[in-house]
Amino acid sequence: MTQLPAAGLPPLYGQPMVLRFPEHRSLGLRREGGFAFAAETAVIPLTLPEFAASGRSYPIVFAADAGAMPLALTGLRVGRNLFVDGAGAWRAGCYVPAYLRRYPFIAVEVEAGGPRMLGLDGTSRLVSTDAARDGAEPLFTAEGGPTERAEAAMRMCDAYATEHAATQAFAAALVEHTLLVERTAEVRLAQADGEAGEAAHSVVAGFQVVDEAAFRALPGEVVAAFHARGWLAPIVLHLASQLSWQSLLDAASAQDKAG
Repeated sequence: MTQLPAAGLPPLYGQPMVLRFPEHRSLGLRREGGFAFAAETAVIPLTLPEFAASGRSYPIVFAADAGAMPLALTGLRVGRNLFVDGAGAWRAGCYVPAYLRRYPFIAVEVEAGGPRMLGLDGTSRLVSTDAARDGAEPLFTAEGGPTERAEAAMRMCDAYATEHAATQAFAAALVEHTLLVERTAEVRLAQADGEAGEAAHSVVAGFQVVDEAAFRALPGEVVAAFHARGWLAPIVLHLASQLSWQSLLDAASAQDKAG
């Protein structure tokens, strides 16, 4: 059985730190990039604007903790992302969640309610401790200002933080109106022609989905409030994304045959 982890501290981030000059003047971002860092991540946090694109590739589920934040399910077993190959490339034609595209950067509030500052995961292999030596993209100019790369990272992280806060409000409303229900999925992988024995199967647990009956039973004033907040469409997109369980099965079968 695969038990999905609850959303808590930012997944993937080993040691987030605020970037400061001159302390971090030599840091840089390695140019090779890739998504090998997410190869063992079977669930990826999502924000509301990503539902439409994500739902075409992955089932969208909600964490089973009190926050109930939305997640893209990218694997059927903990420790195995079906959309990252051995070279660290994301599967062609599939949406890459913003959570991964911003990594190793992150927006940090040093004081609650204070301005956001740019931070990054100091343990990431994408980070060079000596940009000049490694040919990495520097994050600070010689004068101590942010480079274009650092400014672009801050814009993305700031936008993500805003979208994350809006998504938290959406998830809280789903919990408040008891729209979420825990589910367990048992999936079976198709056998190749000529193979003997039982088909492999996996049980995925520890996630929630919107209860369609409860959604349809919402009072009119709540539906109107959800509509005003732009929350009806994400619910529908979430429900439609359950068709993408087949994408996981296809990806798992392709990896098994390749391996």
